Amino acid sequence: KTVFASRLHDHTYGITSDPLTQFACVFSALIHDVDHSGVPNAQLVKENSKIAAFYKGKSVAEQNSIDLAWDLLMDYSFNELRSIIYTTTAEKSRFRQLVVNSVMATDIMDKGLKQLRNARWESAFSGKLSEEDATDTTNRKATIVIEHLIQASDVAHTMQHWHIYRKWNERFFTECYQAFQ
Repeated sequence: KTVFASRLHDHTYGITSDPLTQFACVFSALIHDVDHSGVPNAQLVKENSKIAAFYKGKSVAEQNSIDLAWDLLMDYSFNELRSIIYTTTAEKSRFRQLVVNSVMATDIMDKGLKQLRNARWESAFSGKLSEEDATDTTNRKATIVIEHLIQASDVAHTMQHWHIYRKWNERFFTECYQAFQ
């Protein structure tokens, strides 16, 4: 049993044995579209919206979702929840970094972010030896895997049965159309 747990830990880069990371993934999935207007980032920038200006035209919806959700989580009414999620400043920092990385990964249209993700993937999984220690390498791999998991879940509706795909895309189209009116 211990050997299996150790192998599972290694094969999943520690994700399956780290409750903080697991909750960060769930939390990120829940918040990644908080306050999303249904308008793509590029359109918000093109229209010179206040929110685009505030976030300097970079990952506008994603940064807004993170800020709103984080501010809400930091509200005093969630003290008990926060004390369960993390108990130290280091854990809080790691949780926030996981959430930020995960939510920012859902901005699949930003070419610069995509190039950075691709470079990190290549660095982590190329098989080339690096001067990083094993923990840093494992953490890098875990981060990359999490980013790709949330990207896949964000667009998973496109991989469903045709009827489900049509239903969700019709709803998405209607949402976008109404946002543009």
